[in-house]
Amino acid sequence: MLQCLSAEPALLGHPSSRCQLPRRALLGVSASMLFMRSTLASSGDYEAMLINCIDPRFAASSHAWMRAKHMQNQFSQFVIAGGPIGAMHPYFAAWHRAFWDNLDITTEFHAIKRVIAFTHRDCSAARLAFGAAGVATPAAETANHAALLQAFRTEVARRKPGLDVVAGIMALDGSIEPV
Repeated sequence: MLQCLSAEPALLGHPSSRCQLPRRALLGVSASMLFMRSTLASSGDYEAMLINCIDPRFAASSHAWMRAKHMQNQFSQFVIAGGPIGAMHPYFAAWHRAFWDNLDITTEFHAIKRVIAFTHRDCSAARLAFGAAGVATPAAETANHAALLQAFRTEVARRKPGLDVVAGIMALDGSIEPV
């Protein structure tokens, strides 16, 4: 029971205050607030999951694109070398489960409507996956990225029917070429 002889809420619960809450009440309120916060953070109705590369040259551009599409604070993010390349290409097979498990969790907890999948030009992971010849020219690079993104779209549709995929190749200037 709260017994208060002071009108100074800043001192509530402080030993020098004449306004005391029992410690059990404070612990109960704190635990309830933490539970409510974690429940609200772990569930919701969000727009998308962004999967993109770890390359720091593209972080700001990816977030700017999401903001321009009115998805700021409305998406989860999975960042891995090569983005969708890392999640799909056999060269990175050991990483695949991490992405698909993460997609399962984000669809369950965040009720996302789409996956935004960006690869980018001059990607070291793409060079490993496709070989030097596979990224030697803009045409070869585009063809390999596009084929991978189409395979990614197909695999998302197989695993999560009804989930939309927006895919693109990001240029060095941050512009996106839709695939």
